Amino acid sequence: MANQLKNKYIFTATVVDNKDPLMLNRVRVSFDSQLSNINNQSILDAINNVIDGRKTKTEDNKDLLPEFKWTKIDSFCFLPLLPVFIKTTPKIGESVNILWPNPDIKFNEQYYIQGVFSSVLTIFNENSASQRMFATKDRIIDAKLLKNPSTDAYYKETTKGVFIEPEDIGLVGRGTCDIVLKNNDVLIRAGKSDKSPDSSAKEIKVKTSRSFLQLSDFSNRIDDNGYVEAKRLEENVQYVPSLVEWQILNPENQFNNFTLIIYLYSLIQKKEYTTKTLQIDTNVNQSDKSLTLKQQFSGLKSSEVVDTVNKFIGQFNDGQINMPLHPIVNLSSTNRFPVIFRPDSFTYKWISKGSSSGTVEYTNIIDIKNKIFFKSQKNGFGLIFSQNKAGQQPNVRKEKLKDFKFSTVPTTYTIIGADKFVLLSHESQIPSKSPITLDASTVYGISQTFLADKVMPNTDPMVRGDELMKFLNLVVRFLVSHVHPVDGTPPDSVSLDGASAQDILNKSQSYQNVITNENLRIN
Repeated sequence: MANQLKNKYIFTATVVDNKDPLMLNRVRVSFDSQLSNINNQSILDAINNVIDGRKTKTEDNKDLLPEFKWTKIDSFCFLPLLPVFIKTTPKIGESVNILWPNPDIKFNEQYYIQGVFSSVLTIFNENSASQRMFATKDRIIDAKLLKNPSTDAYYKETTKGVFIEPEDIGLVGRGTCDIVLKNNDVLIRAGKSDKSPDSSAKEIKVKTSRSFLQLSDFSNRIDDNGYVEAKRLEENVQYVPSLVEWQILNPENQFNNFTLIIYLYSLIQKKEYTTKTLQIDTNVNQSDKSLTLKQQFSGLKSSEVVDTVNKFIGQFNDGQINMPLHPIVNLSSTNRFPVIFRPDSFTYKWISKGSSSGTVEYTNIIDIKNKIFFKSQKNGFGLIFSQNKAGQQPNVRKEKLKDFKFSTVPTTYTIIGADKFVLLSHESQIPSKSPITLDASTVYGISQTFLADKVMPNTDPMVRGDELMKFLNLVVRFLVSHVHPVDGTPPDSVSLDGASAQDILNKSQSYQNVITNENLRIN
């Protein structure tokens, strides 16, 4: 044996039996072929055929008889290296790693460690061949990825939370159950995923309706203070119905004698013509605008051009255009806001050439442009959002927000969740119902049939305290403020403070859905 195991410490085998009569988590195995010339049949042949006058092996000489299995002569029986306090017995057909601390003592002191799995998606059951195929790191990368290594190992949103994170300690069941020990939380979960992990091809998703117990220790205390009213600013993008453009007809003039034309257009509603998108250089199609007003002024000095444009913009804001030598135009009844003022395309082309052009046109126009303004909107271009409101104006939305009070006092929580929640006392019984006897058949778990047949019909729903108080207050209000039309007659159906007998009847009839919770039950 020593020569055959020389320089080798761990070997592999496949579990053929895990029903240990001593409940010590022992398994019986079939050795894999890697044990050199040692094979299962030769190991069996080395065991005495007869002990104390009793035959030890089956007729076909393929295994020990049942009464000799798990005994001291059973060379195929291995103890777990994990202590008995941790129960994790491999299933029949799964792989184990086996060890002999002293190879010179043939098949006497021998242990196993459960074999690796190719994926957490196969922990319900995986055959030995599959486990051995993925046992080396150059092969295990072929298993299905649950995290994306290129994005900080984030799960898919539908999967995140099912599997225990590396920073936490846990006990994982073979199905949808586990226990998670986090830094300050303990989770006991059943039904954490929509499917059991029995196939690497399955898409496992979080099951939000899981049954769970959560114990949490929080370093701060957060109390609900009700609601507070808050104001939130929102972007307020609107179509621009009015466009004011100013044009210098003779920008090449060197004698400070300019001709000014001011245009007022109405614009159609279009995504390009909003308070956010309509800029100084935005092209407005001729078919998208209609001329509302045109006023021309000649022989103006540059300062007079500035004054005229600023005056026009100011009067537009006020709702009445009253410029010299032009008829008065009343705009107060029109839907004129928001409005954009800017140079027209003929004038803007000289501005867009920039100071490097060194032209007289640029110098003249830029001097005028820089002095045209309305309040905060300067340099010849701007937005009047509404009367006397310059620039983009946000919407102010009022909303009720939860208000919380925070303190440094630590606090703990116990949270239990499930579709159905049942509290049972061995010493309690509802007089009008049958007793619930949790006999020996329930020690290792209560079946759903037992719950439906014995538990649910013999328990009562739990009361919602706030809803019960509302109902009791309604009854008290009616009692203390009711009046009788005549002594000895029934009271009026409506009390002096407005509580009515019909309200009480309606509330009492809806107790199952409002005052009590049928899914939370006690005995």
